[in-house]
Amino acid sequence: MILILLSLSAPLHGRQAPPSQWALCTQHTPSPVIKDTQGKTLFTADSGTIFQNETYELFGNIVLERDNKRFMSDNITYFRSTEQAVAPGEMRYEMRDLIVEGDNARMQLNDNTGTIANARFQLTKRHAHGSARRLSFDGDSQTKLRRANYTTCDPDDVAWRIKASDITLNHDTQVGTARHAVLSFKKVPFFYLPYATFPLSDDRKSGFLTPSFGNSSKSGREIALPYYFNIAPNLDATLTPNYYSKRGLMMMGELRYLTAINSGQLNVEYLPSDNIFGDRERGSVSYIHKGNPFSRIGTLVEYNYISDADYLNDFGKNLSKTSQTHLSQRAALNYRGDAWAASLSLQDFQTVDKSIPDSSRPYQLLPKITLDSTRPETQNKLNFQLKTELVNFQRQGRVNGRRFDIRPGVSFPLSNTAAFFKPAVKYEYTIYSLSDQAPGQDDNPERQLPLYSIDSGIFLEKAYDVAGKQFINTLEPRLYYLYVPYRDQSEIPVFDSGQPDFNFNQLFRDNRFTSSDRVGDANQVTAAITSRLLNERGEEHLKIKAGQIFYFDDRKVSLKNNTVETRPVSDIVSEVSLNISDRITSSADLRWDTDKDQVDKGNIRIRYHPGYRRLFNISYRYRSQTLQQTDMSLLWPLNPHWHVIGRWVRSILDSKNLETLGGFEYQNCCWKFHFLTRRFLRSDDSYDTTYFLQLEFKGLTRIGKDVDDMLENGILGYEK
Repeated sequence: MILILLSLSAPLHGRQAPPSQWALCTQHTPSPVIKDTQGKTLFTADSGTIFQNETYELFGNIVLERDNKRFMSDNITYFRSTEQAVAPGEMRYEMRDLIVEGDNARMQLNDNTGTIANARFQLTKRHAHGSARRLSFDGDSQTKLRRANYTTCDPDDVAWRIKASDITLNHDTQVGTARHAVLSFKKVPFFYLPYATFPLSDDRKSGFLTPSFGNSSKSGREIALPYYFNIAPNLDATLTPNYYSKRGLMMMGELRYLTAINSGQLNVEYLPSDNIFGDRERGSVSYIHKGNPFSRIGTLVEYNYISDADYLNDFGKNLSKTSQTHLSQRAALNYRGDAWAASLSLQDFQTVDKSIPDSSRPYQLLPKITLDSTRPETQNKLNFQLKTELVNFQRQGRVNGRRFDIRPGVSFPLSNTAAFFKPAVKYEYTIYSLSDQAPGQDDNPERQLPLYSIDSGIFLEKAYDVAGKQFINTLEPRLYYLYVPYRDQSEIPVFDSGQPDFNFNQLFRDNRFTSSDRVGDANQVTAAITSRLLNERGEEHLKIKAGQIFYFDDRKVSLKNNTVETRPVSDIVSEVSLNISDRITSSADLRWDTDKDQVDKGNIRIRYHPGYRRLFNISYRYRSQTLQQTDMSLLWPLNPHWHVIGRWVRSILDSKNLETLGGFEYQNCCWKFHFLTRRFLRSDDSYDTTYFLQLEFKGLTRIGKDVDDMLENGILGYEK
C-alpha cells in the first residue's frame, strides 16, 4: 500500500486565511451559538409523556441542550438515567463549528457519543460540508464517517469532492484522515489515495505536500514532491525531490527555526549530475541566522554559495537573482547601548561573474571592528560624536593590510519651528599597516584632516482654502557649506571605497566617497529647496525637492589619483512625489547634466491602485547612453472570477525584452487556477521560457507550481 499524506504547510507563526477566502461563495452558515448548561440537560417540546420519571416521550419542535450541544427533532425518546436520546426520524445535531442532520440518531448526551444515519454535515468554520452513510461521535475529540464525501464548495455548485470509504475527523489534533479516497474535479475522478490526511484548521502538520509542475525551455519538464516535517512548534523542515527532464534529479531542503532569541533558515539544493552541464554536480547553499541572546547583543550569520557561475541563470527565480555578481558570506556580533554601539564581523564574498578580474573583486574583512556613539542629537546644546573602525583586508595577489580610522566630531545645532542652523567640526585620522606593497611604497601611510560644515535652513508655510478644504504649502530652502582641506592620498590603497551614484541625498554628505580609503577635498556649498503640499490631516499630496552643489575649488582627490574634477557646479538633482488621489501615486527622480544641458539619469514611476487586487504599475528608467528601460506590470479583474496578470520589462536601448510575464487567474468559491508563462533574458544573452500551472482546492491543498512568491517579487503591490 502506498502512503500519501496531503497538507498545507504554514509559516512558523501559523497561517491565517485571508478575509476573502470564501468571498465568492453564496452560502455562509454561521457557527451555532449554544449556551453552556453546566452539566444539566434542558429540553423543550410541544408535548410529551413521562414514564416513571425515567423515560420521556417528546413530540413536536423538540430542542435538547447539554454542554454546548443541541439536539433537535420532532420525535425523541430520552432516558434520564443514562442521558441517552433516540430520534427515529429526521433530526439535527449542533456543536460548536459543526452541524449534522440525519434520518435517525442515537446520542449519549453526557459524553457526546452516538451515531447518526444518512448524515449531512457542515464544518462552519472551514466552509466545508459533506455526507456519510453513518456518522459516529467518539466524545468531543473524534468524529468518524462511513461511506463519506467532503468538499468546501457551495452545495449547489460542487466543483470538487473527496469520496472515501472512511473519514475520521480528529478535533483535538485538527486533522482529518481518509481511506481509499478519490478526489474528483468537475465530476471527473483524477486522483486516488489509499490513505490521505487533510487539515481541519490552519495549523501545520507533517506529510507530503502536493506535487508541483512546471516547464522550462532550458531545463525541460519539472515535477517536485515536497515532504514537510513539523518537527516542533518552533522548528520545521521541507525535503523536496525536484526532477528536471533535461537535467536530472535535484534534492532541495529547507530548515527553519524560531526561538525567543534566535531565528534562521537554511536552504540547500544539490544536483549530483546535470545532463546538460557535462554531467557535473551542481548545488547551492543559503543560510541566514539572526539572534538576540541578550537585550543589547545581536548576532547575524549569512552564508551564500553556488557551485558555478551559471547556477543562478539556470535556477534563479527572477531577474534580481540572475543578475547578482557577488554572494555575501559573513558573521557579525553587535552591541547597542544607550550611548554606544559596537560590532565585530567577518566577511567574504563569492564572485559569481568569473569575468570580473581579481583586481576588481572585493576584499575579505578578517575582521572588521567598529565602535560608534549613538546618543541622539540634542537641539540647542553641544553634541559629541565618535566613529571608529578597525579592518583587516585580505585578498590573495593584492596589497593586504589593516586600516584604523577614527572620526570624533562636535556640533551645536540651533533650531526652532521656523529655522535651523547647525555648525559642525570633525577630525579624521586614518593609519594603515600594509604588506605586499610595491617596492618603495610606504607600509604605514597615514592621513589626518579636519572637516568643517554648516547646515542651515528655514521653514515657510502658507495655508490655502480650496473648495472648502484646507491645505498647507511649505517652502523649505536649505544651504549646506562643507570645507575639507586637500591631502595627498596617492600612497593609500583603495580597499573598499567607491563613489556612489549622485542623487539628492549626496548633496549633504561630508565625503563624496564611501568608506574611508578616500576623503574628498571640498570647498563647496549646496543650495537645495523642498516644497510640500499637505492636507488638513497632514497627508502629503505633493513633494518637490531639488538641489545643486557649487564648487569654489577643483577637486583633486580621486579613486585612482589621476583625475581632477574642475566643474564649477554639480549636476542638478531633483525628486518629485505626487499623490493625485488615494488611487493614483507617482514619483520621479531626475539628474540634469549642466554641461550638456540634458538629462543624465532619470526614473519615473506611476501606480494606479483603485482597490483590492486591482493595480497597474508603469516605470521608465534612463541613464545617458547606457540604459533605457520600461517596466509595466498589471493585476486586474475582468469580473469577480477572472484576473489577468502581466509584466513586461524592455530595454529600449538594446531593443530586447528583459522579462515578460503573462497569464490569468480564475477563482471560484472553492477552487482557484493559475496559468502563467515567463520568458526572461539570461546573463549569457539567451532566453529561458517557463510555464506555471497551479490548481488550488480551497481548504484542502494546491497542485502545481507555487506562483505567489514569484508574483510578489515581480509585481509591486501584488496581493494573494
